[in-house]
Amino acid sequence: MLASKNYTPTNGYTEVVNPGEMGITKLHFGILNLAPKATFFHHSDDTEVALVALGGDCTLLVGHNGNKANGVLGERPDVFQGETCIAYIPHHTTYEVLASETGVEIAVCKVPSHAESAAIILEAGETLNQDETHLRIHENVFSDNSDVTTSGAHMIPTEAEAICLHRFQNADGVAVFDVTRTTGTARVQLYHNDVFAISEQESIVLLTSEGIGYQLWVQPNF
Repeated sequence: MLASKNYTPTNGYTEVVNPGEMGITKLHFGILNLAPKATFFHHSDDTEVALVALGGDCTLLVGHNGNKANGVLGERPDVFQGETCIAYIPHHTTYEVLASETGVEIAVCKVPSHAESAAIILEAGETLNQDETHLRIHENVFSDNSDVTTSGAHMIPTEAEAICLHRFQNADGVAVFDVTRTTGTARVQLYHNDVFAISEQESIVLLTSEGIGYQLWVQPNF
């Protein structure tokens, strides 16, 4: 099933994809958009959570008892200016986001997990060893009229579900995915703020873009 949704920027938290939707069985994906000085409090429940700072910055307060991490999340004004900061939050852990004077936008990615991992807040460009998390996070930024399969950008492996947030510097841009399926190859067009889902039975063979584009890829790591 090739499927996409368009995210309309909205104050607060917007759930975009849940397991059981769009061919996805494991991943949750949403976007948190906070106005200056606004706050958001939540609990990871039975999932591991990755908070991916898309733009702006905030103070992040994670955890209780012995598993705590407090710090600043976010170092860029938008997805086209610099690398992201990511925070990883283990299952059954509280977290609170306190937006700065400029506000903050965060992609909220979740996958079922009961791993006894530590809460971690990474600075821009820092990464974790893939064995330390159940979520893989990748970013691509590519130029106008790109063939992404030949540009060195990250492409998802086969036989792995994934969710992609797609943005353009100019909101009139468009990207075209060619996706292989058990029944052949299908084509889908993506526009600004589209969220695209790839099931375990599908894989991307070609992506071309008209317009300076950005992608956030999220995958389970089991």
